[in-house]
Amino acid sequence: MKNILENDFINSIVGKFNRAPSQINKLHESDAEIIKLPGSDNYLAITTDSIAEEIQSKLYNDPYLIGWMIITINLSDLAAVCAEPMGLLLSEIIPPDTSSKFLNSLNEGINDACNYYNTFILGGDTNQGSNLILTATAVGKIRGEKVIMRKTCKPGDLLFISGKAGRGNAFALSRFVDKSVINYKPVARLKESQILKEFATCCMDTSDGLISTIDQISRLNNVGVEFIENWKNISDEDSKKLAEKLNFPLWLLLAGQHGEFELVFAIPENRADEFVKEANKQEWNPYKIGRITKQNSIKIKLYDRIIELDAAKIRNLFFEVNGNVKKYIDELLKIDSKIRHF
Repeated sequence: MKNILENDFINSIVGKFNRAPSQINKLHESDAEIIKLPGSDNYLAITTDSIAEEIQSKLYNDPYLIGWMIITINLSDLAAVCAEPMGLLLSEIIPPDTSSKFLNSLNEGINDACNYYNTFILGGDTNQGSNLILTATAVGKIRGEKVIMRKTCKPGDLLFISGKAGRGNAFALSRFVDKSVINYKPVARLKESQILKEFATCCMDTSDGLISTIDQISRLNNVGVEFIENWKNISDEDSKKLAEKLNFPLWLLLAGQHGEFELVFAIPENRADEFVKEANKQEWNPYKIGRITKQNSIKIKLYDRIIELDAAKIRNLFFEVNGNVKKYIDELLKIDSKIRHF
């Protein structure tokens, strides 16, 4: 877990906090915190997340989307541990000059998301402040003894994603570079996660983009990943069109830090066919990404040869440029150029 600035930052903040005796996951090991319920076979799953920098950078400027996302990003963490949502607590810090029209649209997005996921706002807090900041805490239940976290996948397992990848970064690219509009309204994969509970050996959502997700899983499990040769098949169609329009390397839409909140998970090879059949019964079509390997590296075919990605460099870029979007894109393109002309 070393050499990743985000991990180091988290460690510096919470590394000295005591862990609850009933908490089964360690730091970084799970998208949600998992608590064993006394006298029961069930677990409590708790997670909290905010939307702040996305608003300040104007990546999210639609109040309805902001409302939808504050619910979705938290429920996606519950989906990654196969939990069923019980409800959310919501904190809103609202600038005093915010219009009633903006607030109505914001609350409509929150309410529509809760209705979509069949869950509820249980309570929360509202305050005034200079910047709009939304924070939610989601609570869910994991039924039964089996718990899915980011750990315990093994070499030979097949790696899947719950849906197409790249749309999150394509949306960001369209907002900051192309000024076009890519429809972005991700959905937490709660229903699908209940199928994963039987088959998966690990799971994590793509909130930080696909390659960051795969790298985090690799580091936690001391394994590597080899992408399938035709990896472009897992790329979102609108992402492909935007990349072609801008002459932007498609693989970088898997490398950026803004994800689409799909689930990445490993399935033992001897159960993969059974898993796919069960998923198809539920009208779900997961996509194979590649295979877990013993060698601790991420390999992908780019420009007609197999490349071993410097995942740490890719993941650290956004922090190293202090969130400057233009510099971030330029540095990603430099990485691609070195690979292309090696």
